[in-house]
Amino acid sequence: MMIRLRSIGVTAMLLLSQVLPASAAEAVGPDDLREIRAVFLRQAEAATAHDIGGIDAVLAHAAPGQPDPVSFIARAYRFWGREAVMEHFRAIFRGTWRFEPDQDAIRIVPLGADAAQIFAPTRVTLDVGGAPATQPFLVEEVAIRTTDGWRIAIIVPVPAQ
Repeated sequence: MMIRLRSIGVTAMLLLSQVLPASAAEAVGPDDLREIRAVFLRQAEAATAHDIGGIDAVLAHAAPGQPDPVSFIARAYRFWGREAVMEHFRAIFRGTWRFEPDQDAIRIVPLGADAAQIFAPTRVTLDVGGAPATQPFLVEEVAIRTTDGWRIAIIVPVPAQ
């Protein structure tokens, strides 16, 4: 009886291995990678243009009944939830703000079938003591697949110095 149960278990595992992809990352294809890159670049354009509607369009929306996936975490502050992140952008857009990723250095790494990490060395220009200053950042973001396509869920800017 025990040998028969093991045999059934092994058979079930073999069948599942034929149905499920070997790696969830295989589900993210070249078209997905292009879409993720395009969403990130739309975010950069919207940020530099102080376009709050453009930022709204690239951030993920929680599916009904699901937790809000959006956060913005930096060394000096943390914003949890889409509305808090949107309010942060509204505040920083009142001053000098440019977000300029090095487009040749953008890297996108699938984390699974529905998530990918974006890494982009980026120059950020903002008000420092009343005067614009440009600083290098290493920006890490997580994009997630939603019913509306790929959207940004997590933003983590890290000063490069």
